[in-house]
Amino acid sequence: MHLRGVGLLLVLGACVSPAHAEYEQQLGPLAGTVKQQLLKGWTAGEQDGWFTLRNSEVPGSEQTLYLNVGPAPENGRITDVNVVVSSKNPKASIGVALNNRARNSLCLLEITAGKNTLLFCLEGDKRTDIASVPNVAKLDGSDRIKVVEVPGAARFLVNGQKIGDVGNVPALGSQIGIMAYDEGTFGIADFAINSNLNPKQSDASPQRGGAGAPQKPQPPGQAPSAAPSPANNTGLPGAGPYPRFGGDTLRIVGVYVGIMRSIFLHEFGHALIGELELPSTGAEEDAVDIYAALRIVEPTMYPSDDKDLNVMVQDAATYAALQWYYSGKLAEKRGASETSAWQDEHTGDLKRFRNMLCIMYGGNPSVFEPVAKHVGFEDRTKARCADEFQKQNRAWRRILAPHTRVGTWTPDGQQPATAPGAPVNVVFEPSKRKIGNLFANNLSEAITGNIKLLGETYVLPRPVNVVFKDCGQLNAWYSPREGTITMCYELIENIAVMISDIETGTVGGEVVAKEGASAVPPRQQAPAGQGMPPLPSGAFDELKDSGVPATNLLFSSPYKGPTPNKHTKAQVITTPDLVRLITNDKSILIIDTSGLRETLPIAYPLGDAGSDGSVTDQLQGALDAWLQKKTGGDRKTPVVFMGGGMNDRSSYNAALRAGMLGWQTYWYRGGIEAWVANGLPTAAVKSAKD
Repeated sequence: MHLRGVGLLLVLGACVSPAHAEYEQQLGPLAGTVKQQLLKGWTAGEQDGWFTLRNSEVPGSEQTLYLNVGPAPENGRITDVNVVVSSKNPKASIGVALNNRARNSLCLLEITAGKNTLLFCLEGDKRTDIASVPNVAKLDGSDRIKVVEVPGAARFLVNGQKIGDVGNVPALGSQIGIMAYDEGTFGIADFAINSNLNPKQSDASPQRGGAGAPQKPQPPGQAPSAAPSPANNTGLPGAGPYPRFGGDTLRIVGVYVGIMRSIFLHEFGHALIGELELPSTGAEEDAVDIYAALRIVEPTMYPSDDKDLNVMVQDAATYAALQWYYSGKLAEKRGASETSAWQDEHTGDLKRFRNMLCIMYGGNPSVFEPVAKHVGFEDRTKARCADEFQKQNRAWRRILAPHTRVGTWTPDGQQPATAPGAPVNVVFEPSKRKIGNLFANNLSEAITGNIKLLGETYVLPRPVNVVFKDCGQLNAWYSPREGTITMCYELIENIAVMISDIETGTVGGEVVAKEGASAVPPRQQAPAGQGMPPLPSGAFDELKDSGVPATNLLFSSPYKGPTPNKHTKAQVITTPDLVRLITNDKSILIIDTSGLRETLPIAYPLGDAGSDGSVTDQLQGALDAWLQKKTGGDRKTPVVFMGGGMNDRSSYNAALRAGMLGWQTYWYRGGIEAWVANGLPTAAVKSAKD
């Protein structure tokens, strides 16, 4: 399951964006936009349960907070928000906007301080007025705007009353957000975006008020009143707890995505063994734990430029394993009997945790060192983890290669990219529990998309159908007879509550405790350009396309096979390019990973640099230190990696490692084979220490 950078971002963006915890309760997925999008003259804050925008300096200024949401899903999408505006200018307004900057188009429903509700669309300089309705808004803190979207159309409502519809306009399907206009104070609360549209919600919002209704937060700047309010800020129907981990969005996402991935990937490992008839000589439960750990650690090894996203990815991986540690420790505390446990086909929880964390630590020690230290991983255990990761990663990739389509993230695949095969289908059933509906209503679209990618990765003989549902039990299972995976909401809820109770002091996931107790070596010049012959013309096509895509994954041992003619982290160069570099830049550093006895006269042999494993393993740090020593720490030094020839994948690996470290990296794909074919001189290898 390739939930790397963009894939995981889709999962997270479906329900919550990176957010500041202090605004998350009022703004939900919009909270993460405040810091980046707040304009000069506007201030943001929190007052009386509202998120507030204030403008007292710039008349006529417009402040927007936008989310990138993309087109509405087939089953619809609802945006729902509570708003209020206080201003001396009757034209000051607050509203919800659909915006498409690329097409210069916007549709806006706004409530003015004069109690008018306006709906209009802009396309370039052209304005189309759709509706103007006076007095539907009350400005007493109870006004709710709702936008109901289906593909190609949107309906705008205020306090349950339809204001107007828009259809087939360029503004649809890109961004949605809040707009505040002119001087005044603008309040926002309960902002939420939900997919899986319930038909009963399409033309009216829930009724508010009535006997026993909780009291509404007061509009900022106004005296307290008895205006009614929503029952809660979760926006999730159903019974049961919904642990929110102190309102920290990054942590919320980390826990729920981590739990789901750990359970699902374990069951999908069973499905791969069953559907593809894979060999499993050991305990199958242990084997699929390893498969899950390999897939879970993978996204942490390829970080994005988004720091918040990287935190969520790492948290999700951590909690995927940490749940077994907590479960095992609780069992120890209870003094649970081992009488039946030793007969269980599953390894004990603490041993499962050890095995999963060791794989993850071996793949990315810098990320998982804090967890390893916290749980008391011994140094001798950590020393074995790099080897465990490498062996298991090689084994699973080799076993799955005959059933895998070749692609950017699956370079070992032996099936063509267009090979026919059955899909992986996903269904989210409605739930009677809050956490079930968190997945069914908020996360389903993005999770579905990512799980379906598995059907595009592996060539399956028949469809694998995944269903998330209420089961009446704490379980998840793969059925080889039906070819189905069942994911029980109750199991996810149970694990989330356990983690919440342990980490935040809740009781049954409900009552959150107060937060608190938690000199550069000299530059070494290479003897470049000495006695170099004229530029060669090239004896064969060094950029020939062998049908292998560029990849961010390291090629597995023994590193023999066709190579890509592109590279994701290095500039591909030919023999003439390398001669120019040698001639023009005396600081160039050339590294040969081939292990041959002859190489370029100025090259350093460094076979280990092309090893497989992960780009976040211990070898990565050792390579970085070696490069810093050889270049005096100057990352702008041209670093060229080469191997034995165009079928030597070790040099691709080495260039990928260096590129991920931020070095100015070049990959000489032709290697010794191309160098000799161009009649250029070689010399006996010298020590990398020289």
